[in-house]
Amino acid sequence: MNSHQLHRFSTITEYHRAAGLPKPAHPLISVVHMDDITLPVAEIPFSLIYDFYSISLKKVHHTKFKYGQQAGDFDEGVLFFMSPGQLFGIDTLLT
Repeated sequence: MNSHQLHRFSTITEYHRAAGLPKPAHPLISVVHMDDITLPVAEIPFSLIYDFYSISLKKVHHTKFKYGQQAGDFDEGVLFFMSPGQLFGIDTLLT
């Protein structure tokens, strides 16, 4: 995909649907493994805005992410927290 896609999600169920995941077991909490996402919502580059809180663990070393207007500056793995309305994106995969 050549254009940068911006996706906004109001609910966890909406995110699951867009990512090709099964319906969440609970509407307010979900655990997602990035390898399970099957739809274009994760085609790089992309940006996401959630209208809910999110906690993410980045363990892969070959991905650069953007959090708000800043690029992530830690490559060894990081746990980060997002509040509703914050921008998260992945611009490139490093080789």
